Amino acid sequence: MGEGKVFPNNEVPLKEIPPRCECGALLRPDVVWFGESLSEKDLADSHMALRECECLMVVGTSAVVQPVASFPAIARNGGAFIVEINVEPTPISGWVDESILGKSGEILPQLLESVE
Repeated sequence: MGEGKVFPNNEVPLKEIPPRCECGALLRPDVVWFGESLSEKDLADSHMALRECECLMVVGTSAVVQPVASFPAIARNGGAFIVEINVEPTPISGWVDESILGKSGEILPQLLESVE
């Protein structure tokens, strides 16, 4: 965490919990925690991808935490088909193209199987 290094770690299971850098410091996952901001570059890259995507799957979210809550609308304005998968309705459920209620861990494998 002290050096700000970012690198992939695909160890399953992790050899050491919590994972540590070679310098001995704790390794921080390359994620955005609640209350943190996305980087400007990541946000700009996301907006570009959203405007160009054909289908956006919104999975397991309350659809209220900004700025990510605006992603479905950005994709929709670009012409994307929007699919929501969640255990309960959200503020976007009424205007997405398809809203599937249920557990994502059950629904996503079924969707994948039907595509294969």
